[in-house]
Amino acid sequence: MKKLALILLIFPVAIGIIYLLRDPAPEVFHADYVGSQVCGDCHFINFAAWKQSPHHHIASEPGPDAFVANFSEGAFFIPEKHRKSRFDHLPAAKMYNRNGDYFMALRDIGADTYSEMKIDKVIGFQYRQTFLTKEGGGVLRRLPIQWSVPRNEFFAYWNEQEQSIHSVHDLWEQMKPLNSAWNLYCARCHTTNLEEHGKDRAHTQADVEWTELGVGCEVCHGPGSDHVEYMDDKPMNRLAAWLDQRFFDKQAPFIMNAAKQEKGVALSVCARCHGADIMRSRMHLYRNYRPGYDAHGKLNDLSPYFTEAELIPGRTIPTVEVWPDGRPKGLGTLFRSFADSKHYQETDMRCYDCHNPHDNKKPAAKGLLQPSVQSNQFCSDCHMDIVKNSGAHSKHKSGTEGSYCYDCHMPKNLLNQVSGVPHFVRSHNIGTIPNPLLSQRMGLENSPNACNECHADESPEWAVKHLREWGMDKHLIDQGLHLQRNASSDNVKH
Repeated sequence: MKKLALILLIFPVAIGIIYLLRDPAPEVFHADYVGSQVCGDCHFINFAAWKQSPHHHIASEPGPDAFVANFSEGAFFIPEKHRKSRFDHLPAAKMYNRNGDYFMALRDIGADTYSEMKIDKVIGFQYRQTFLTKEGGGVLRRLPIQWSVPRNEFFAYWNEQEQSIHSVHDLWEQMKPLNSAWNLYCARCHTTNLEEHGKDRAHTQADVEWTELGVGCEVCHGPGSDHVEYMDDKPMNRLAAWLDQRFFDKQAPFIMNAAKQEKGVALSVCARCHGADIMRSRMHLYRNYRPGYDAHGKLNDLSPYFTEAELIPGRTIPTVEVWPDGRPKGLGTLFRSFADSKHYQETDMRCYDCHNPHDNKKPAAKGLLQPSVQSNQFCSDCHMDIVKNSGAHSKHKSGTEGSYCYDCHMPKNLLNQVSGVPHFVRSHNIGTIPNPLLSQRMGLENSPNACNECHADESPEWAVKHLREWGMDKHLIDQGLHLQRNASSDNVKH
């Protein structure tokens, strides 16, 4: 008993000494970037997960390990149906390597000669690879021929995206728009701490630098120099920080942790790159966003702008398309489909509840990224009464396709053309309910529904008939726009 009493006495005294000897850690701070390698010195488990993630590999220096594309004897030809020039039987572009360097040679307009461009950066690896060449003015210019991973071939991405006619002339033209200056336009989502020191209006001059290529630790956690200095060889600071986090649910000193922030602040990290459907006037704000505090000590928060841009039914702008029934369609509206849902607006659901934040291609827990017992269990945390008897609710036998929550409430209606193989991926609205009556009136090509997604050989009329037989008439509403296109329009209870 005496030993126990002594321990109980010593324990609070020790904690008191730790807090007495720790350095002060004000909540508001402004730090500098240090790079992910420094983070890995202490956070080696999360660092190892991140090292194999798409975020880490999204941008690379050219080298044997960087290329998925064929830079041995690669070539791209103008498709036969578009060939008009007497030289169009020749490759429009050749890809090769020489003495450890990599090149793309683009055929000159109306000639059989080629202009060689050295590859200075490689972007992407899992779906598509894009190649950049550095111009004299410092611009990293996006080259017009890219590599499709699933097709295992080079292709003219923008011609296919925009469904335009292929030609050598057009390939050269693709390197003239402002957005072809990669380090002045796209780099914000492929680098850590992009700093733009200077440029000209035509985007032919660029003075730009970054802390590291790829999406590093500090893209999500904010600049870490103060955190490193506070923790480095200071055991009392480390112990106090550990106690704060474990017993008082506080954030580690001088670093941002999304889990400790309000939902809008936390998901600003994701929305900055995955929430492409924004007003043009907000682009500068998104481009310069960093997790942490502004000059006035206020947390940087993009959430007021998540759903600000109008979803115009039938919009056809590539990557931010909208279905004629008003629902998001393009891959660039994936985050928007979530932010516009009741699951975002009325709950505390967050991206990393399902997606592993450090290895972003993996689920946060087994089975969460596909229709499964595990994903149904995740939904049951709130929808216990439904999931307990999923067969009765879904009208499909439990454990079979159609009985899982994702099958009906996360249909594959977002168009993904990134890889050169168009396909549909799951909406993140999460609460959408099939309305085949709207599909019947507007056509499946304008208003798809989850029933006919699986039963592709059946008609919308067939799906309407079954829903009526099941007593689900309240979901069969004949109006111009889909009820679950956003949270404010979602007025039918499940």
